[in-house]
Amino acid sequence: MAYINCICEKEKRTKDSMRKKYVKGSAVVEMSYIMPLFLLLFLFITYTVFYYHDKLVLNGAAAETAVLGAQLERRKETGDYDLEEIFKERIKGKLIYMTDVEISVQRDEDEITVSAAARKSVMKLDICQKAAIAEPEEKIRWLT
Repeated sequence: MAYINCICEKEKRTKDSMRKKYVKGSAVVEMSYIMPLFLLLFLFITYTVFYYHDKLVLNGAAAETAVLGAQLERRKETGDYDLEEIFKERIKGKLIYMTDVEISVQRDEDEITVSAAARKSVMKLDICQKAAIAEPEEKIRWLT
C-alpha cells in the first residue's frame, strides 16, 4: 500500500511540474508592454551616466587649465602659451557623449577664467572655473 502511495505522489509531482512549465498568454502580452519601459529606463540611465561623466571630465580639465594658466602667468619668463590648446589636450579622447566643445579663456589682472560649453541634442553643459594669480613675492617683499 505504501508503494502505491509513493507512485501516486510521484505522478502528482510530475503533473504539477508539467503545469508550471507553461506560461499563460496574458503574461506574454503584459511583458510586451513592460519590456519597452525597461529598455527606455536602461537608456535613460545610460545617457545620464554619460552626461555626468562628461561633466566631470570638462570640470576637471577646466580647473586644471585655469590653475596652470595662473601659474604660467605668474612666471613671466615662460613665454607664449595657448591655454585653449592645453584644455583640448586634457579632454582629448576622454569625452563619451558630448564631443563638440567650445572653450574661452579670459585673463584679468588677478585671475584666469576658463569657460567651456558642450551641447548634444537637448543636453548641454556650461562649465566655468577660475584661478587667482598669486604673487607671493610681492607680499613677502611688502612684509620685510
